[in-house]
Amino acid sequence: MTGIGVGEWLVLTSAAQHDLDRRAVAAGATTEALMTSAGESAAEVLLRHFTPRHAVLLAGRGGNGGDALVVARALAERGTDARVFALCGRGDLAPATAAMADRFERVSPGRLAFLDKDLAPLREALDQADLVVDGLLGSGLDRPLEGAHVEAVALVSSSQRPVVSLDLPSGLPSDRGDLLGPAVKADLTIAMEFLKPAHLLYPARSLCGEIEVARVAYPSDLLRELVPLARVLEREGARRLLPRRPPDGHKGTFGRVLVVAGSEGMSGAAILSCRGALRAGAGLVVLASVGSVIATARASLPEALTLALPERRGHIAREAITALFMETERANALVLGPGLSRDPQVGEVVLALLEGSRCPIVLDAGGLFPLTGRLDLLCHVAGRAVLTPHPGEMSRLVGRSAEEIDQERIEVVRSFAREHGIVLLLKGRPTAIGLPDGEVYLNPTGNTGLAKGGSGDVLAGMMGGLLAGGASPRDAALLGAYLHGLAANRLAHEGAERTILPSDVVEALPRAVSEVER
Repeated sequence: MTGIGVGEWLVLTSAAQHDLDRRAVAAGATTEALMTSAGESAAEVLLRHFTPRHAVLLAGRGGNGGDALVVARALAERGTDARVFALCGRGDLAPATAAMADRFERVSPGRLAFLDKDLAPLREALDQADLVVDGLLGSGLDRPLEGAHVEAVALVSSSQRPVVSLDLPSGLPSDRGDLLGPAVKADLTIAMEFLKPAHLLYPARSLCGEIEVARVAYPSDLLRELVPLARVLEREGARRLLPRRPPDGHKGTFGRVLVVAGSEGMSGAAILSCRGALRAGAGLVVLASVGSVIATARASLPEALTLALPERRGHIAREAITALFMETERANALVLGPGLSRDPQVGEVVLALLEGSRCPIVLDAGGLFPLTGRLDLLCHVAGRAVLTPHPGEMSRLVGRSAEEIDQERIEVVRSFAREHGIVLLLKGRPTAIGLPDGEVYLNPTGNTGLAKGGSGDVLAGMMGGLLAGGASPRDAALLGAYLHGLAANRLAHEGAERTILPSDVVEALPRAVSEVER
């Protein structure tokens, strides 16, 4: 899939964006026009957040510095006292950046200074400023900052002024999530038309603050040809993925979810998953589990139907397979795994359902364990399955360390999903979703409140409810992750992230869905 879809942002590497710049110029655009478009758009974004009276802008010699000079001119034209400090000599400026410097000086003579080693003028200006704009270095950095750049970053940090970074906080490598050395910590980062991996991957993401995207006037035909590293769903995109709710619909219209979950001592996972499915809009939810889980569910989950399965020492027994096959014939979606144990007979049940069921399936937690060494069985669910491992579970499946998987999550999910023809949702920050066609989405919502046992069970149930309502595996994964994280974000606005419980997320889902529907 190429180009920008409605309601989503593209994630490009720095090389891909530089190549786009080159092709745009070859197609007739000028570097000065692109720079002016980027800077003016960034200024509009900035002014939605701040109304500075005295702004200090740091500019580098290249394109990022040119963007900063355009922003400075736009601020000055609106009455801001904008002072620009370029950490280079005038003769070091790239041609387009030098042109932007000339335009700024025509509007604000005497407000552009070129600094080498002595940063005392910058220190004095920061004392008077109420906003700092960081335009030192954008994308393409591949080594730690040195010399005056390190001192400038330290001065910005010690000034305790709000910081807006253009494209990326200076000091971050654009294509990775790790830190090379000192870097600016921004309150707001304004990306130029596209996101970069560093905007989304940790720990770099933690230095970006709030992120907004400024539009740049690239030729539309070039945008349609782009093949991004990944995509990011926006609210409008999420709204478009919501299954339709016909006004004359009934419980059958909105689908039946079979949740095969729980074992002795693990009733919470099963109940949270059922509640997630119900909150996602399922018309009927059937919980199939062992007797102790069913007893708890009947007392605490009146909305769900229950099916007590044959069991052995508190675990689902192989004798349950026949009854479960009958239930899957009636189900529109199957959620398999929350709270299931690693008992060998449970593994037999899981593998039998993978081979014999025909409905869309969400495979989570205990449902993933029996696949260790048996990934060939995924051929039975190709085109209709969503797998939801965390890095530890993914490590077991593919034989790589969890740390390596976390660092390379984009390519890990891309290759696995494409090889097996399934949707792979790799949990974490950010959650990465790989599709069978090789596309990857990075989920922009969520916070540390989701780092609790039970959160994944809610998500698995939500995806089951969306599948039952008519969503494709792709759409159920993208929308489920987005809404799950959005609910946690709304709770964080009301209280502390550390206090959020999975059951709170379930209760916040109506607000999250309503926000997206609007």
